[in-house]
Amino acid sequence: MRLLGLGSLVMLTLLGCSTGYNRGALDAELREAKPTYVSGDLTVEQIEAMKAQLPLPARIAVAPPTATGGRWRSVPLETWSPREVAVIESWREPLRAAGVADDLVVLPAALIQDCDSRDHGCRLKAQRVGAARVHADALLVVNLASATDEYVNPASALYVTIVGMWLVPGTHRDVLTIAEGVLLDNRNEYLYAFARGEGESRIVRPIMYANTSAVMEDSRVAALESFGRAFVEQARQLRSH
Repeated sequence: MRLLGLGSLVMLTLLGCSTGYNRGALDAELREAKPTYVSGDLTVEQIEAMKAQLPLPARIAVAPPTATGGRWRSVPLETWSPREVAVIESWREPLRAAGVADDLVVLPAALIQDCDSRDHGCRLKAQRVGAARVHADALLVVNLASATDEYVNPASALYVTIVGMWLVPGTHRDVLTIAEGVLLDNRNEYLYAFARGEGESRIVRPIMYANTSAVMEDSRVAALESFGRAFVEQARQLRSH
């Protein structure tokens, strides 16, 4: 009875259910990342006066992702993981076949200067400079935001046995990632295409093997794959203009 009581207590303590993803928080995270797609010193009239001048097929540079820094802190640069780079590079052949790109270059973070989080226009300027260094005609900027839903199922009550923490699949890790981005002319910031994609990954594991970071990467990869399909379809339309 004492063991049963303890098991019930642990179950009540651990047992939870999925609360779902907070899409509002995801959109807020994307806004917090300040995905500024045009320089802040341009007026509405100047933006409207921009003309398409992209030579097709073009050389396209893909900017590295950027982590969100807190208030008064600089924004540290991230790099794409090898799996993410593989997904991005898989867009090269469809874009070539569509006559849109003759090359797709993933910019290394080393080519992009760090920016202070208070200077919202700095990032795009730094990315354009990096793209210019590799002689790119256009810049593709992709921003990612992820939400995690972590909960346990009734089997987690067996974690009280200690060994169950290694054997019982009672812990859930679900991650949803949204990817959105734009293709800009690297010379005058003319907008050519924009797209959005989503990717979700789920695992059920014993709590000792519930690796959230692995699920996060799976979700980011899936979001990039979804974004890539939408982006390639948008880019194909450039040939008709």
